[in-house]
Amino acid sequence: MFLTRSTSLPKPNPANPVRHFHLKTADAQKEYNPFFYLEAKIDLADVRSGLRESLSVTRALEIVQFDGDALWTEDMVQGVDPATVEAGLPAVPALRPLPSHVDAACLKRVESQFLRYLLRHFAVCIFRNPYLRLYSLPGETNEDFTTRCLEILAQPFRAELDDIRELSDRKLERVKLAYLKPAGPGGIAEERASAELRNRIHEMAERVEELFVTAELTAEPAEGDPMFSETADGTVEQRLAQIEVEARDAIRRLAIEYTAMAGNLDECVVRPSMRDIQVGRASILWIPV
Repeated sequence: MFLTRSTSLPKPNPANPVRHFHLKTADAQKEYNPFFYLEAKIDLADVRSGLRESLSVTRALEIVQFDGDALWTEDMVQGVDPATVEAGLPAVPALRPLPSHVDAACLKRVESQFLRYLLRHFAVCIFRNPYLRLYSLPGETNEDFTTRCLEILAQPFRAELDDIRELSDRKLERVKLAYLKPAGPGGIAEERASAELRNRIHEMAERVEELFVTAELTAEPAEGDPMFSETADGTVEQRLAQIEVEARDAIRRLAIEYTAMAGNLDECVVRPSMRDIQVGRASILWIPV
């Protein structure tokens, strides 16, 4: 059974009329269901996180009569985009019944119930990075906040990279001292061998330098070749290869450490107090079935 728009809606009280709204829709709808419709402004101010945000909350709630302290559960409430709401009744031939107890006095009680509902259910979740002692911004996703933490950690990461690079430079210098001999009467063959060795050392120095220049938190270098991990003493080729492997592994370990710092997030819940919430007038919202 349906109620017609012209005769079956409760008669408004001129002193405090029941306001009606409906959702706009591009589809031709023949049936609309009534819901309580409420708006609230919530001013959050959390000292711990520094969160300060003014939020507009618009909800459609199932029309029910509660006993005692009972309230709507989350499955009985839906968010509404105010841009999709139009004033007045929908232009359809029939509406589903509006319960007879819904009048201006009922809507006044609903406003108080909606306030209690928000105090019980409304919360803003933000994230905290304990290493940086930093909180996310309202609406900032886990991924976006992690990326911002990585950007902040880039400077200390680069400072530690410089320390590792100095260590690699000292290792290359020791190889030079150990294998490059002062020029002597050895002739052209010895000079050629010395020049080739000097070139190999220079090439390795450039390769290691490139590792540090291009190192980023979001791009870990590949692991070094394990075959060189135990060749502390050996040929000059092994010594040079080991320096590159150790540099790669040190950069990789550092990147993993800092990435873990950025991604180690705690979830914090900020809830409003009663003085933070201003509830507007309750009305009826007709939603397409």
